[in-house]
This record gives sequence, structure tokens and C-alpha cells, in this order.
Amino acid sequence: MALRGVWQLQKLIVSYCDWGGSSRGIRAFMETHLPTFKEKNPQLEVVTEIIRNQHPHLKAFYSKKILCF
Repeated sequence: MALRGVWQLQKLIVSYCDWGGSSRGIRAFMETHLPTFKEKNPQLEVVTEIIRNQHPHLKAFYSKKILCF
């Protein structure tokens, strides 16, 4: 979303486990939908990181704040 022509969302960090069952859905999403999402949103930096033995989570960095989901 842009406010006065400036994109508010700057960066997304997708953290997941490469073998855990709770990360199965995010791994499938990254294989099928993430490449298209990156192509459609070139203004957004998308980073993936592997964190073992933890549930997946998403960090969103906005121009003024940080939100974690």
C-alpha cells in the first residue's frame, strides 16, 4: 500500500523450519507463490531464513514501525 506515492511496507522476513511439520505450509507457499509475489512487488525486499525447532513466523518492516505476525 502506498501513502502519497511512498510504499509503507519495506521488507518482509519469512522465518521457517526446513524439516518441522508446522512449517509445511510455508514451505509449500514459498515453492509455489513466493516467486510470483516477488516479481509483482519489486519495491519490496523479501528475505527467507531457516530457524530450526521453531514455528514459522513473518516479520514486516514498515517505513516507521516493525510488526511481527
